[in-house]
Parts: sequence; structure tokens; C-alpha cells
Amino acid sequence: MSVSDPLIKDIKGCVQQFINLSTVHTPISDNNVYFLAFAQTIEKIFNQGLIPQQNTKYLDRIVNAYVWMIDIVDNNQVHPAFYTYKNCCDQVKDKYHLNGNCAKFRWLIKHCLMKKCLHMPIQILKNSKCSEPFYIPSSILGDDILSEIFLSVLLQVSKINFDLDLKNASFLDVSWFLPEMIDLELVPCKSLGIAVSFTSNRAVIVNVEPNGVAAEDGNVKRGDILDELNNVHINNTSKGRLNMIMRSNKLRPVKIRLIKACYKESGQLYGPIQNLLRDLKIDVEDVKKQYKEFGHCTVIPQNKAFYGYHVKYLANIDVGSLGNVKQVQKALKLLMDNRSSVEWCVKRLDQPVLLEIGEVGLKFCDKESNNLILEHAYMKISSCGSIPFLPKVFGYCVSDVPCDVAKNFICHIFEALTYEEADLILHSIGQGFHRTHYAV
Repeated sequence: MSVSDPLIKDIKGCVQQFINLSTVHTPISDNNVYFLAFAQTIEKIFNQGLIPQQNTKYLDRIVNAYVWMIDIVDNNQVHPAFYTYKNCCDQVKDKYHLNGNCAKFRWLIKHCLMKKCLHMPIQILKNSKCSEPFYIPSSILGDDILSEIFLSVLLQVSKINFDLDLKNASFLDVSWFLPEMIDLELVPCKSLGIAVSFTSNRAVIVNVEPNGVAAEDGNVKRGDILDELNNVHINNTSKGRLNMIMRSNKLRPVKIRLIKACYKESGQLYGPIQNLLRDLKIDVEDVKKQYKEFGHCTVIPQNKAFYGYHVKYLANIDVGSLGNVKQVQKALKLLMDNRSSVEWCVKRLDQPVLLEIGEVGLKFCDKESNNLILEHAYMKISSCGSIPFLPKVFGYCVSDVPCDVAKNFICHIFEALTYEEADLILHSIGQGFHRTHYAV
């Protein structure tokens, strides 16, 4: 069998470049031109010939590189020389913000490089002679000679100084490339003046209010990722809890960590964030334009054309402290009730309007003058619906504040031109709930 492999040649070439840089006492950082190639090659070697399905008499499981790297140290704690590596494994287990085993594997590789112990898992694998269950014999880690050569390369790596960013890890599950990350400390406030929408377990900033605290800072842009708020990592589990996280830091500066959509110097959009923006149907060019304008807000012309569904704004009704679907149905029945005993809570309008359903919310304007009447964000809309015997009439409940803290709701009622159009409007509002934008 050949004792050579193209990946071994690649990894040796990267290490030689690192050694050349080490002679001028320059630590290897994430931005080093050779580090990306080095990291990707390391990952390829660890995944080459890996046997993912582990079947035993008592256990049937899926194994990846991260799993065996953790398992192997748990089974070899008697070796005191490997305490440094074991400490790295213990730390990665505590990184709950890392998305999946791929991100944990990459973070562990970076941490081991900084602690000069990346050779240790390979050494354990060889000393315990347990590579056979994990790798096929023709792979680098499954072959005795190739694994020995790879181990000698990693021993060389352990003599090189690395200065890698372990905090910037939110996108390690999709790329070794790092986005720009900034930590900000904003003045104590009840609201930052931003709205976020969740997709792929990340909170994308979809709106920055011009007069809000975040806008005044100048570093917060539409399309950025809200990674941390007051030292709490933000993901899908944070939905509906953002205001509570804000209140937990009352009267103290608000700390946020942002993953920037674009690189400041080049203005280039970070690839994985571009995919998130497309999922949320956010115009990528509009996001990039913010950086070209050096932080100045784009002024929207006042005479902007208004587009939407032609509907009649029938009424609005105060439905009290509850804003669920039953309240919408109750409001629709009240509208049809002509008894004087209920007229006090119904404000009839019967006004032709254009209803526009957008990405962050909906708004409607006067059909004749084109003047905006009302605008409601999805985070303030609690429910929508209709009743069977009024198929063209529909409504939604909304409050002046986000639903999780609202104490009073108003139901706005409309009549569409056709039953099909009413159904389409309700469906569109429903889709808006799925990408609800939460105020912070």
C-alpha cells in the first residue's frame, strides 16, 4: 500500500508556512491566509474513511469526528498527560450556543490548537489501538503508517503559537470563515428600537427604528444577527423572552453582541447571512446599501406609491385584555349585531382602503388620498380569523405594545372583494406569524 496521501501533502505545506511565520514571532490567527486551508484539510482528514454507523450487541448509534474525540478521552482518563486535552473537551461540552456537532468539532480543533494538544486524540487512538471501529483501513487515521505520519505533523503543530477567536463561533456550523463580530454597550433603556425575526436558529435584525437607542449608536444595521443580549445567547428558544431579558438588566447598560451582515472595510456580504436574508425575503442590496452610505439612513420619499388589497375597513372594536381568535370571532358577531346595547364598543368606519401585507407587518391607507391610516407590526398582532357565515369579512387583534406584555387589544375588521381574497389575506398574515419579528 502507498504511504502517501494528497491530504498529508497539503497539511505539510500549510504547517511549513506556519513555521516560516513563527520565525518572526507572529502567532497564527483566523485571518492568516493559510489557516483556512489548514483547518479544512484537518477536517477532511478526520472525516476521511470515518465509519458513521456503530453497531454493537447493546448499542446502535451514529458517530462523527466530534463524538469519538469526546468519547475517547472519557474512556482514557487514566492518562495524566492528556489532562489538557480533556479540559478542552470539557469546555466544548459547555458551549451550548454551538449549533450541532460540526460546530463543536471545529471549535474543539481551534481550542486544541491554542492549547497545543491537537496531537493528543490521535495519540490516544494509536496507543489504545481502537481506530478500527471508527475508520476504514485505507484512510489516513485507519492506516498505521499514515496515521503515524499525521501524528508527527501534529506534533510539529504543537510547537506553533495560535491566536484564534473562540468567541466568534455562531456560524462555525456552516463555515470556517468568520464574520465580523462586535460587542456594544448601550445606554440603559426599556427598548433598543429594533425588531428581529428568527430563522435557522438565529435572530436577524429586520428593522431599526430611526430614533431608537440602537440607531443612535450607529453600529446596528438591518441584516445583522443579534447573537447575545445582556450575556444571554439568542436563538429560537429566546422567542417571546427578549423583553424579559431586557428587563433583567434594568437601570444598567444594555450589552449586545452582533454578527455583522457585511465586512466593514470591503462592504462584502457574509455568505451564510446572505442565505438567511433570502429566507426572510429581505432585499440583499438594501442591506449592502447601508454600508455604502456610511451609516446614513436612506430617506423614503413621502409620495411613495402604495400597493395592496382593495378592501373596506368596516370597524374597530375594543375587545379588552384578551386578543385570541375567539375575540376576533366575537368582534365580527358584534359588528353584525344592531342592538343598541353593544354599539358603545363598535366604531364603524366603512372606509375603502388599500391593505398591504409586508415582511415586518401590515398597514393600510386611504384608497383615494393614499395617506397612511394605521401600521401594525406582526409582533403586536395576537390573532386573526373569520367566521363561516361571513366569508368575505375578516379581522385581526392588535395592541400598542408587543403581545407578551399587552393588556388591551383592538380588533380591526375588514371586508374583502371575494371569499378567495379574504382567505388569501388571512393566509398571508398567518405566514407573517411564522416569521414573527420580536421587538427589543
